[in-house]
Amino acid sequence: MKFSLIKNDKSTFWDEVIMGIMILVSLIIGALLILYKPSFWIISQGFSTLIGLLFVIYGIMFIPGLIYRLMTNDRK
Repeated sequence: MKFSLIKNDKSTFWDEVIMGIMILVSLIIGALLILYKPSFWIISQGFSTLIGLLFVIYGIMFIPGLIYRLMTNDRK
């Protein structure tokens, strides 16, 4: 098991890119919701902060999976 971004299995390249984009987008959305705490109509500041926290947890949850895919993507 070796880590290499250059010599990886090309068949799973886009899977790893999409997973990385999902992680980044969810972390950015979560951080923005926690930072700005928007409130509108029936959405309170506390609820938007909670949703932001859930987005951050969702992003963090997939980081080990991405690391595992990058470590085991060599062709044998």
